[in-house]
Amino acid sequence: MPSSSSTSAHSSDMADDKKTSAAVAADAPPGKRPNKSLSRRATSKLRSIFCLPNQSQLSLPSGDEAEKGQKDKDEKPEDQTMKTEFKHLDRKFDDEDQPYFVERKKEDIEKGEKKDWWQLFSFCVVRRYDSDGDLDETYLYINPQPLRQLLKDVIGNYPADPIDVDDVQIEAPYHSLFHYRKQLEEVGMARFKENGDTQSLEQLTLLLGWIKTTFELEISAYDKCMSSDLKAIAYDKLWTIFMPGTIVYAQIQKQHRAFRVVDYWYDDDDEENPGLNLKSNFVDYDGEKLGVRRLDLFISKYGGIREIREQEVKPLDLLEDADEIKKTMVARGRKFEEFAVGQHFLQYTGLGLKRDPQCPRNYIKFDATGRVMIDVKTYHRLDANDSIWVVGFGKDHEEGKLTEEDCLLANAMCRGYSMNAKKFLELSVDNLTEIEWNTSCFEDLVLDPSTKKTVQALVSTHSQKRESPDGKNQDGFDDIVKGKGKGLVCVLHGPPGVGKTLTAECVAEYVRRPLFMVSSGDLGVTSEQLDVQLTEIMDMTSTWRAVLLIDEADVFLEQRALHDLHRNAMVSVFLRVLEYYAGILFLTTNRVATFDDAFKSRIHIPIRYTDLDITSRLKIWQNFCRKVPGGVEISEKEYQTLAEHELNGRQIKNVIKAAESLAAFDKVKLDFKQLQQVTKIQARFEKDLESFGDIDYTVPGSAKKHAQSTHFYM
Repeated sequence: MPSSSSTSAHSSDMADDKKTSAAVAADAPPGKRPNKSLSRRATSKLRSIFCLPNQSQLSLPSGDEAEKGQKDKDEKPEDQTMKTEFKHLDRKFDDEDQPYFVERKKEDIEKGEKKDWWQLFSFCVVRRYDSDGDLDETYLYINPQPLRQLLKDVIGNYPADPIDVDDVQIEAPYHSLFHYRKQLEEVGMARFKENGDTQSLEQLTLLLGWIKTTFELEISAYDKCMSSDLKAIAYDKLWTIFMPGTIVYAQIQKQHRAFRVVDYWYDDDDEENPGLNLKSNFVDYDGEKLGVRRLDLFISKYGGIREIREQEVKPLDLLEDADEIKKTMVARGRKFEEFAVGQHFLQYTGLGLKRDPQCPRNYIKFDATGRVMIDVKTYHRLDANDSIWVVGFGKDHEEGKLTEEDCLLANAMCRGYSMNAKKFLELSVDNLTEIEWNTSCFEDLVLDPSTKKTVQALVSTHSQKRESPDGKNQDGFDDIVKGKGKGLVCVLHGPPGVGKTLTAECVAEYVRRPLFMVSSGDLGVTSEQLDVQLTEIMDMTSTWRAVLLIDEADVFLEQRALHDLHRNAMVSVFLRVLEYYAGILFLTTNRVATFDDAFKSRIHIPIRYTDLDITSRLKIWQNFCRKVPGGVEISEKEYQTLAEHELNGRQIKNVIKAAESLAAFDKVKLDFKQLQQVTKIQARFEKDLESFGDIDYTVPGSAKKHAQSTHFYM
């Protein structure tokens, strides 16, 4: 008798039988089972096909009949030749809890005679009972060795019913036989005809006939669906089009996706949302390796028949534009392969997604337009609760390379950090592009030439040391204590709008590095928050070799006071973290006079900015106007007129943007007229800020009184 050790995924319970776990302990542990209705129907069909008796129909032999049977047996030995037929058996337990098999039509109260059923019959349909006598499951045993080998070669490791060539047991409702019926017929007939094995041909013919009879309704529904233009199918036959290994199409987060079906099961016991579950795989990257991830797809239960194109999930090959969809998704998969693995600083347009911690099935959307750092490994290291993992492809798969089918199944999203949203997000692969670096912006920076040269030299040298290709002297000059003082700290101090932030931006463009901008508000209001936030930010910027800009850093740089313990703690934390930072750091401040003495020795290059003179303003006007799409109609004399207004760089940029909108509204090209008009408004506002200082607008009539004493002009 063969072993009952194979795993399975399907069971069929008789309508009046109760499932228990005793049979699992006595025999093999069955796998997950599909919908009961399929199993009951399949078992009922077995009774009708092979005339299986119910227990109530079984009768015990009389004493004379038993005696006569024993005499016949003594007189004539039983034929041990394997018969090409199905034998229906019941597996039960004796008083000592030992399993035994009995022929169904000769069921007796006493334990039957022991026979080697597997040698006597080609196929045995066995109903397994538990130790309480309740029916648990039904299996089909396939005994001829040539057929066992055929099933192993054709069906192989079917996900729910893997074929063990030494012991082929297929659990009801036998879906693997349905899905591979044509291959079994094609391969088996050719094989047995070629080697002249007439007995195996006869056995295979019997098996194929049994399959066609058992799945008569399913085969009819499947063939009708595949052959008609409508391509519609009923819910209870829906499983027939999702053979394991089928590539299916679905839309996930409004992205076209492809998945490979691994298994399926009906979940009709769920009263709120019954339906068909599809266990599926797709290709992803977990920061260490490329491999496959699992995703369970779902089709809700429906009545009648429904067209396949209307299903939430559908076989990809059944779509009208399947070839075009495949081509698009394979191209996206190649892009995923290029960008998802390793670190890549890229341009992104669109929304990024973040899993909702309160409801993991939902996503929160963020505007991620701007530059992003694709880095799955750092994502998982710093946000471990949202990490993923994949199962590697195996030894036969070329390491780090995706096949065309792998690209088809590749994730449409990859994980990275949005410099705009300041969050790790899932980003659409389709929306990623290479960055067009503006390396010429350093030339446009309005800064003292000697200072500009010094900044260029320090930044370039620091970058080259960290990226030395031979791996030597990457750290350059080091502190007495190893690991300290490897960073480059620049303090930019001066009034607003004179180019402090722009300097850091130009440096990042010049060295082609990410610019990580934070303000003091992003770092928290307590020393504990500052320690956590600043350590994490400096970890990321050091990992990505980014330029870090901390804007308005006054609160961290101010001199410590004897009794202000809160601020003293924040300054101390900032000093400690700064000491071990290895990247490029820019700090901007408007109050350099209040610096703590401990910071002075940690600054590599302080750059002082003053109010813009007319020459600087002229150059800024010219630089910004050159960037206006379509250009600006303006003369050098008119540039001089604009430069006479005492505006800072940020105000000049705002004036040009407002004038551009004004010109677009008038449907004319931007010229001096619009620029002058907005400039006068800005100048008047500056004058009002100076003169309105003593006016209390909360006093009734104060605004009217002041307006009467001034003249507003455009």
